[in-house]
Amino acid sequence: MATKTTPFQGTKFYIGKGLETAKSITACSVTPRATITATGNSLKKGDCIKITGLLSLDGFYPVESVSGDVITLASEVDWSDKDKPTDFSTAKLEKVRWSSNFCAIKNLEKDGDTLTEEDVTTMCSDGTETEPGDIEFGSLKLTFFFAPATTMQSDLRSKFYNKETFPYLIILKNGQGSLYGTGFIQTGANFSGEVKGKFESGITIKQSKRDYLLPE
Repeated sequence: MATKTTPFQGTKFYIGKGLETAKSITACSVTPRATITATGNSLKKGDCIKITGLLSLDGFYPVESVSGDVITLASEVDWSDKDKPTDFSTAKLEKVRWSSNFCAIKNLEKDGDTLTEEDVTTMCSDGTETEPGDIEFGSLKLTFFFAPATTMQSDLRSKFYNKETFPYLIILKNGQGSLYGTGFIQTGANFSGEVKGKFESGITIKQSKRDYLLPE
């Protein structure tokens, strides 16, 4: 079988531009799958929603499927260790509105998430024993030509100075699905230029939560 590769050219990158009108969440399930129920939600596969009012379940999530009022989230969304909410009086969902595709990106580099180590050595250990600790989320670095008056780069400047946490979406080629992440701009736009050249720039987005893969 031929090796499956994922080309960079043709990848699409979007950032959240805002939220649509909130819908009330009336129920949810945490196992065996993460689902929420919202009447008249008008959602479809591939949409991203922001959930609020459900405490530890709050956040941005991709939609895998919709059946009537029941919305099933991506299979990587695991709520099985969470308490099932019983109060839905303030629970809402809001659909994310995406920017235009950021076509100016020349390079996209993601630092992987890492696990810290916890020392669990005891008096009976033969040596130092460790086990996985907390996850340290990685970052996403974008490189592009510097054009600060363009809509996208202006939005990125605004998100940085407003200290905004926002969702982003990467749609991969060759049937590799889409990555949905959440983060804030850790390093604002830098730029460099030289004679007979063009200004180049870049930003770094620090993940604030884990990302989710939604297969095609």
